[in-house]
Amino acid sequence: MNIFDEVMHRLSSKTRMRGLFRDVHVEDLERIVTRLQDVLEEKKAAVEEQQEKIKAKQNSIEVIKKMMDEKGISIEDFGSTAVGEKKKRNIKRYLFEFQDKSGSNHQWEGSLTGRAPKVFQEYLQRTGKERSDCIIEER
Repeated sequence: MNIFDEVMHRLSSKTRMRGLFRDVHVEDLERIVTRLQDVLEEKKAAVEEQQEKIKAKQNSIEVIKKMMDEKGISIEDFGSTAVGEKKKRNIKRYLFEFQDKSGSNHQWEGSLTGRAPKVFQEYLQRTGKERSDCIIEER
């Protein structure tokens, strides 16, 4: 059990709290209660502030929606990237054919950019060809 669970367990019952504070002086107990009340006030203020921010944001959204309705604009008018969708990359894939140093033919599927197998890179350097010269099929 971690410390937070232990504290919550002790403070969740009046009987356990009496046992916990049995040997504590009244002044010390009053000081603890005062500090707990201060923490409670701070927590309430933070929650209220967060709720006010959410409410202000909702009000702004409503104003913007109203303006959009008045102008006849919809979310779709902004395009697909405006609503948080990622634009898909359209990378064409090809089947390449090449020969290694020993003369064996190999095939590799990939694109015109990015990393390629070391054997293919060596073939391109050795022959001085471009990747596009080795394309045998578009996928």
